[in-house]
Parts: sequence; structure tokens; C-alpha cells
Amino acid sequence: MNKRYWLRLRKDFPITERWTYLDHAAAGPLPRPVYEEVERTYWDAVHYGDVRWPAWLEKREAIREKFARFIHAEPQEVAFVHSTSEGMNLIADLIAREGSVLTNTLEFPSSTVPWLHRKVPVHFLEPEAGKISLAQIEKNLAQAKIILTSYVQYQNGFRQDLEALGKIKGSRYLVVNATQAFGVLPLNVRQWKADFLCAASYKWFMAGHGGGILYIKKDWIEKFKPSFAGWRSRAIEENFDNRSVDLREQASRSEYGCPTFPVIFALGASLDYLTRIGIDAIESRVLELTDYAIERLSDLGLEIVTPLERKYRSGIVVFKMKDPEQVVKRLLKKKIFVSPRGAGIRIAPHFYNQFSEIDRLIQILKDEL
Repeated sequence: MNKRYWLRLRKDFPITERWTYLDHAAAGPLPRPVYEEVERTYWDAVHYGDVRWPAWLEKREAIREKFARFIHAEPQEVAFVHSTSEGMNLIADLIAREGSVLTNTLEFPSSTVPWLHRKVPVHFLEPEAGKISLAQIEKNLAQAKIILTSYVQYQNGFRQDLEALGKIKGSRYLVVNATQAFGVLPLNVRQWKADFLCAASYKWFMAGHGGGILYIKKDWIEKFKPSFAGWRSRAIEENFDNRSVDLREQASRSEYGCPTFPVIFALGASLDYLTRIGIDAIESRVLELTDYAIERLSDLGLEIVTPLERKYRSGIVVFKMKDPEQVVKRLLKKKIFVSPRGAGIRIAPHFYNQFSEIDRLIQILKDEL
């Protein structure tokens, strides 16, 4: 795809008229098509009220099927959630009693807090050269029943080899926090042999806050029963019998009450938008941008914290700089959005960003050195 193609897509992002926005690992702006879909949903609510209820339910299920294809799962294995934290809590609710957790110190708290809160023994591996190697994990497998990892680590952009991890996990549960890959890297739960996955809507997926997806392998839907249930968790959603439970054998039993239609439809609109571009094309474009950023930052003599080997790379680049919080504040005043994270400053460009925006960042960083 040529430069003109990415420039055309840039028109879908009004934020580019005022900002150099370079950290989608924090949160992503909504593209126009996603905003327009949410606007239509509220327009319907204003003019039709609950008349649209049957059509909205039908649309929700069509979106669920699309997400199942997107992550290589089955529709019955996919649920809509409000955040990564909710998704991880739902996972922990099912398997926390199965045994101890093996994870690492790079993880965002949404991965670990649900397990720690339940007093599950959690063993943390320390990164070596910014990575959690398969050799490290394999060496410590004996002490865990659950392997918990992010696909991409927010602190330094390290991408875990989930396919290789799936091959060595044995009978253990593989739990994946995919938020920092969701919308920028391909997801394949079957190839990874993942048992559970959760991801949020508001970062690379650019569907706004308050949404996300949860994947539960169908074997575990049948085996484990959740602690929580609502009137729409049952086999027949429109059942008003207040004396029965009869939970359905689907991940969507975790959608306890009335659906958050605007959030789900925003997710669906973003999925359609990203799918039209192609997730492989998006990954390739973002890696080109981060390759360029690493080259320019290295030319300034700045230390790159992110692992540089291609197979470990993602859309995140972190580099060291003195007083990163203050530097970020000064960049913000110049309408450049990045974040202080990990050992320095994090940038995370998306497909609509341009090489010239990275050049602008580099030029201003020169003045900070």
C-alpha cells in the first residue's frame, strides 16, 4: 500500500488537524466511521426508543460472529465486556481455584490484580534484556497451573511468542491479555492454544472507552460455572421467570443485563473499519513507522528500551530520557501526545500516522538533549 493510501485514511481522523498523536497504547482517537455509528445508535434511541430492540439484538449477534472470525474462535466462545479488568475478573472467577499463576513483572495491573485479590499464589518472572523468554517460562512451569501473559507488554512493547508458548504449556491454562495488540496485530486463539483472552476497546482498536471482548474456550464454558449471573445469562434471554436460572452454555452468559448497544456497535464499526484495511497491512505499516522511529531515536544517541529483534517487536517503542514526565509535559504543550512509561517515554503510532510526525517529535527532542 502506497503513501497516498495511508494519507487518505488519515482524513478519517480529525485529531490530526490539531495534534501529533503518537501513543495509541494509551488510548486511540475514534475514526469518523466509528463516531458516526455511535451517533446513529443514539439517534435511533432518540427517535425510536425500544422499538429498535429486536433489530439491535440481531445486530449484536452479527457483530459477535465477526469477532469470532477475527480471533479464530466460535461465536459461543465470545462475550462483550466493559474492560480488560472485567474480562480478567471473569476469567479468574472461573479458574482461580485451579492452582497458582505464573506471570511476570512487566504486566499491567489489570492482568494481575484479579488473581491477587482472590489470594491466588502468583509467581512473577523478571524480564531478561526486556523479554520473558520461553526458556524462563518453561523452567518455572512446574509451579503453576495457569500461565498469564500479555501478548504485548505496555511497558516496553515486548511481543510474546504465543504460538511457541502454546506448544509448551501442556495441561496448563493459557490466559492472554491482548489489549496492546487488539487492532494492530493478528489474533489467533486456536493457533496459540489459548484458553482465555480479554482485550479492551479504547486503545489500538479505537472504539472508545467502556468496551472489550472476552474469549473462553468452549471446553471451559461447559466445565466451569460463573459465580455471577443475571436475567440475561439464561438459556432463553427473554425469559421473565424469576424462579429459574438455567444458564446458557456460552461465554455470553457473562453479559448479565441489558446490552450496552452503543459500545458494542462502536466495537463492530471499528472491526469493520480495520478489517477493510486488513490487520496484516496495519501490522506491516505500524512496524515500518516504529522501525523509522527507532532509527531516528538511535541517531540522537537515545537508548531504546524496547527489544529490537523483529519477532519481539510490536507497535510500542520506549526510549530512555532524563526527566521523562517533564519532557512529556513540554511535548504536550507543543501538541505532541506521548506518555511516560516504563523506563522512559513511550510512543505507539498507528497506521494513519506519518513519518513526518516522527520527524517533528525528533526535532523537538533534540532541543531537550
